[in-house]
Amino acid sequence: MISTNQGLVTSKIVGLIFSLSLIFFNIGDTYSSIIFISIMLSIGIPHGSVDHIIAFVNPKSRRFSSKLSFFSIYIALIIFNIFIWVLSPFLGLFSFLLISCYHFGETQVIGYHSTDNQLLNFVIGANILLSLFLNNIFELQEILIEFKFFSDIDLSSYENIFFLLISVAVLMMSVLYFDIKRKVPLYAELSILYLIFYHTDILTSFSIFFGFSHSLPMLLMEYNELKEDSFLKFYLKTLPFTILSVVFGFILFYFNDSLLTTENLILFVFIVISSLTLPHVFIMKDFVNDK
Repeated sequence: MISTNQGLVTSKIVGLIFSLSLIFFNIGDTYSSIIFISIMLSIGIPHGSVDHIIAFVNPKSRRFSSKLSFFSIYIALIIFNIFIWVLSPFLGLFSFLLISCYHFGETQVIGYHSTDNQLLNFVIGANILLSLFLNNIFELQEILIEFKFFSDIDLSSYENIFFLLISVAVLMMSVLYFDIKRKVPLYAELSILYLIFYHTDILTSFSIFFGFSHSLPMLLMEYNELKEDSFLKFYLKTLPFTILSVVFGFILFYFNDSLLTTENLILFVFIVISSLTLPHVFIMKDFVNDK
């Protein structure tokens, strides 16, 4: 059995070694799509594929009278999220960012502070996404070409290092504002993460963060919570819903004519992720409570 702290440290060290290897051999940009797909299929999606089990583990957090009610609400939230994207890509993206800020921050502070400070959770998550976007802002402008108010801003006079310094400065001010139990280690980890964002493209940057700073730690915590005999036995339980999630992605891609993503794979990926994230956030909120 792996303790929570061991899992956190191990997964983030693995992520750091993986990131340094990509940067040293300069292969991140070339194989970003392969890296993203590999991490999503092996770590990213599986960490949310036991929601139907995790939702019933803690008696204090049970909100569902049966598995039927769980799946009904879970699927309804996914459909609702897709409807938002179809209705307004801007509203869909904005909603995804708000939800992700809280969710990513809530899991990121584990090991540094309790998760009961909701404002801190949101601020830390917002800092991470802000840095991810700032350090890849020129690529982001190309991706969000439909959002003219953003893509038409002329930023050519600024160097990449300028946006890195802004993101680190915002992080410093944010962290200093809160009374965090382990403030220095949190600031150090996020600063390293921001340097990785600076040196890799947006898809690789998101893959590294989502895989090794978010998904893998949660996957190991879920393994501990379910008290399986082996990690392999636990991991096998994630496969059915991982496969269903992939099938869901293909179906959504097939019927994507009305979405913003006809010619933009990256934005399509974020639609899929946001659809799976919305119901997952509510399950994880109870799961990580007081951790």
